[in-house]
Amino acid sequence: MLFRANEPPKNRIMPKQKVDRKYIIKQALLVFRSKGYNHTSMDQLAKACGLQKGSLYHHFNSKQALMKAVIEHMHAYFSKDAFAQAYEEDKSALDRLRFITDTAEVQYFASESGCLFGNLALETADTSPELSQMVRDFFDEWASALAFIFKGRMSEREALELAKDSLAETEGAVMMMRLYNDQDFLKRAHKRIIARFERALV
Repeated sequence: MLFRANEPPKNRIMPKQKVDRKYIIKQALLVFRSKGYNHTSMDQLAKACGLQKGSLYHHFNSKQALMKAVIEHMHAYFSKDAFAQAYEEDKSALDRLRFITDTAEVQYFASESGCLFGNLALETADTSPELSQMVRDFFDEWASALAFIFKGRMSEREALELAKDSLAETEGAVMMMRLYNDQDFLKRAHKRIIARFERALV
């Protein structure tokens, strides 16, 4: 029996989407980005994964456990695909800085909710020390990567200060970008960060 491409044959049983921890984490990331941590329920997370809530608990015993897995997933992504580039000394310092800012833009422009880590920092600062520490660990690694790039032209103390200021400028720009729905806030912030470093190279 013939059937059109992309059209399943009648009475044919289609395979179900495999639901494993990796799939759950990726779906949960979308929900947490959209709704935030405090306003997300296990019911909503289960629905997003196509699971009954009891089945979701089989993989993660609490919302916090799932949030921790999401943070670890995103931190690992940035560590491997962005922060590690800061230490590739066969590339110019300026190219390494641009790579990190470009990677951040790709992530933040892909989501209308801005920065998962920044949003979570505000939500959990006074309510969940464990999640808050995980967020600080992420930003500390980001700052260390920037400081490694900067310290070629300044003292370690100055490099770390500039790294933290640059990170704060990025996160502030993400907040304004989200508030005004205008990506230029982040683009301009990154241009300023790069321009300041270019002046230090002279």
